[in-house]
Amino acid sequence: MGLFKKKSEKKVFNPQKMLLSENSSFSVQESFKTLRTNVTFSLPGQRNRCIGVVSANRGEGKSTVSVNLAISLAQIDKKVVIVDCDMRIPTVAAKLGMENRPGLSDFLADEDGNSQLPVVTNSDFGIDVIPAGTIPPDPTKLIESPQMSELIQALKVVYDYVIVDFPPVTVVSDAAMLSSVIDGYLIVTMHDNTGTSQMDETIRQLNFANANILGFVYNSKPASRKTYKKNSKYYYYEYR
Repeated sequence: MGLFKKKSEKKVFNPQKMLLSENSSFSVQESFKTLRTNVTFSLPGQRNRCIGVVSANRGEGKSTVSVNLAISLAQIDKKVVIVDCDMRIPTVAAKLGMENRPGLSDFLADEDGNSQLPVVTNSDFGIDVIPAGTIPPDPTKLIESPQMSELIQALKVVYDYVIVDFPPVTVVSDAAMLSSVIDGYLIVTMHDNTGTSQMDETIRQLNFANANILGFVYNSKPASRKTYKKNSKYYYYEYR
């Protein structure tokens, strides 16, 4: 018997393992195909669509859903850009293994208009990315600026889909501010994490802004043991 306990190696979390790929489980791949199909048919007759992805709280998997939806759309040869509008705690760039700045905030904060829009192509997944950029002192001021709405409109001319990752609705009102240029919103909710009152408040705020709520992504729902392996988890889309 050994005198010393062997130290276990600390596992380093790799956010890229959460990204949609051919190595993802069957349930995850099928769930995002379903989400992609329902999003496509939720906005009939529109060629260029802007989808806002929101949640009630932090930690619901909102940004992962945003990125994976963008990847899923790119898999059917759609031209897609994902915009990280969470300029307080941005995560999109990190999930994709990219630098977070320069980014959206740097572009919007340039009052002289000399900065170029920092669009970065992620060749691994076939999507374009606009990172959040340097964390500004007042992100809301940038979001509600005319330049932000004009940017979304300009992106919709170039891309088939513009996916906008917003901060949680019950934390800040950024998502509702752009309801006039967002074609539809997806609300991400996590199993055993989102309270009824928090979800009601999220829906109330979006409805108050006349936002078009497309549906809900029910994240980390435990799968049936009869169908999948024990403790398997996947994404589930509920169409509204």
